[in-house]
Amino acid sequence: MMNLEDFLDNYSNLGFNPYIVLNDNEPLLMESEDDSLEVLSIENPLVKEYLESSKLKLQDNEWKEYTGYFIKCAKNSFGNVQTCFLTSQKGLEQRVQNVIVVEEGGHLDLFTGCLSSGHVKENVHRAITDIFIGKNAKLTFNMIHSWGKTSKVYPKVGVHVQKGGTYISNYIVWEEVKEIISNPVIELSDGARAITQSLSYIHPNSNIDLGGDIKLLGKASVGEIHSSAVNGGGSFVATTSIEGIGDGSKGHIDCNALLLDDRATVTAIPKLYSKNSNTQLTHEAFLGRVSNEEIEYLQTKGFNYDDAEEIIVKGFANKAIESMPERVREKMESILEKAKLGF
Repeated sequence: MMNLEDFLDNYSNLGFNPYIVLNDNEPLLMESEDDSLEVLSIENPLVKEYLESSKLKLQDNEWKEYTGYFIKCAKNSFGNVQTCFLTSQKGLEQRVQNVIVVEEGGHLDLFTGCLSSGHVKENVHRAITDIFIGKNAKLTFNMIHSWGKTSKVYPKVGVHVQKGGTYISNYIVWEEVKEIISNPVIELSDGARAITQSLSYIHPNSNIDLGGDIKLLGKASVGEIHSSAVNGGGSFVATTSIEGIGDGSKGHIDCNALLLDDRATVTAIPKLYSKNSNTQLTHEAFLGRVSNEEIEYLQTKGFNYDDAEEIIVKGFANKAIESMPERVREKMESILEKAKLGF
């Protein structure tokens, strides 16, 4: 796990503005507001007023103490925002409520990182995030985790995409973490599109469950779920589903996993529900070990077994991120350059 100084050095220089840090359960310290982009504390009275007037349906939040942000990208505007979730106290349960609104024709790029200070053990992160994407609007949501070895992470994400809107999620877990369970629910209206892509390295004693549900409610809506995992000895589960409801809707699920250790377990459960005779749903999966042929070929080129395996893993990871935004690819390539298998 990288320390706070390394994280800020590596993740705060993306050209994204503003840059928001949410520490423990403390209120958001910096707020930003202009005609095109608002970033406010979730407890700001202006946020409560907006949510009540807009009648947006949020997930239940029964917490008395929590932190979180409200981000709104105005109609036909473009915004870049970077956020960081930080826990600095041993045993802390961080509770977060976030609301993201991208109004009609807006385009928001969001880059999020998560980490614990080096001394923190047994922290828990719980987050409720509601995302509303307007007509012909677009949100690109990029997440790179850097929690601690004993951290447990439980996000609950709900996404609503209106006619012609687009939601793209790029989700990377490469540092060691105890447990992550994330199963977002995405609802698409007419002509809306959602693409979720995840890449994970599963360390021994780690439990990673990255699933998700896409509901193709509107006609000609399109949903894709792509899961890639390198398993070095832990447990990886991908329970995913797509419901084809709208006329002419299309959905696809794929899961690819590379197993490096006999202790590694992978469970891929793709579910396709056709509720309209005029919908097209597909799925595919590959789960397997590094092939002996690939190892032996690289050994003939002068590499030892460990180096050969590392080359194959990095090739697998690079293929998984090739369609992700340039900034995400650059950061992931930097992580891969520094990483060693089994770290």
